Amino acid sequence: MRTFEMKPLAVPSSVIGLGTMIFHPDTRDRDHALLDAFTDAGGTYVDTAEVYGAVEEHGYSEMVIGDWLAADPRRRDRIILATKGLIPGYCAPIHPGGASIGPDQIHRAIDGSLARLKSEHVDLWMFHRDDPSLAVGPLVDALDEEVRSGRIRAWGASNWTTARLQEAIDYADREGRARPVASSPHFSLAKAAEPYWPDTVITTDEDRRWFERSEMPLVAWSSLGRGFLAHGKKGDESDADMVRVFHSPENFRRKARLSEFAQARQITIFEAALGWVTGQSFPVVALCGAQTVQEVDNCARAGDLQLSAPERDWLDLRTDTRPF
Repeated sequence: MRTFEMKPLAVPSSVIGLGTMIFHPDTRDRDHALLDAFTDAGGTYVDTAEVYGAVEEHGYSEMVIGDWLAADPRRRDRIILATKGLIPGYCAPIHPGGASIGPDQIHRAIDGSLARLKSEHVDLWMFHRDDPSLAVGPLVDALDEEVRSGRIRAWGASNWTTARLQEAIDYADREGRARPVASSPHFSLAKAAEPYWPDTVITTDEDRRWFERSEMPLVAWSSLGRGFLAHGKKGDESDADMVRVFHSPENFRRKARLSEFAQARQITIFEAALGWVTGQSFPVVALCGAQTVQEVDNCARAGDLQLSAPERDWLDLRTDTRPF
């Protein structure tokens, strides 16, 4: 699987990340098998969050990963352990009354994640959402303290706008603080008409240019358009959210081209869609959820796929010149 350097982390990041939203103590054996298959295939980026788990808001995913790490301590230094925290109003079992964003809450969220993950440090801690009403400086200061203490190696943000990220970078550079090193918005060949969930961020063309300039790694969630690229069909309105966000003439054209491309390359649509995401001119990790070892293997194969710029542009309807 292809990898790239995600500074300042010591372990190279795989271009495919293992999503762990479905992990639960009752499926520990299955989940550990998925982690084993992913790392055996060369995957290094393991993505979790305090809200994740087959029953959300209890930290179950982090607990299962913590058990996997404890079973073989050698695993810890072979992966990038990335977790997220602080969706305002969520995770009441962990944050009584519901989470909020602020310096004290950052420290408490990291306390909880470290305990559940049974690790002395997290490689990458991310805000799961933003609260744009808050000044960015105190948030950066709090995370700089965590980096200096060694409890986290680096920090980033999921569902922050590029403008907010740039504000954090400018503050960090001006004040000599640890700057954000990664961002996790929605990014897919299937273009979202509106956010799938409230307070989430869609990657626009302007955002893509920002990532090119900044060279900040993008950790893409919903790389398959919440299943649209695999299962979306014209006239099928059984999934109201998929219809609301992804059903458009342009996306059905992209899906048709993706099918044609996959057939020509003798790969699956699934692999081709992930290959488009990871094949950008800036570093990308495509998060890939899996329920079986076979699905993990499919994700891993996508991590070896490289698309040319003409192929990416044709799939994205930026040109009608067929490049293969």
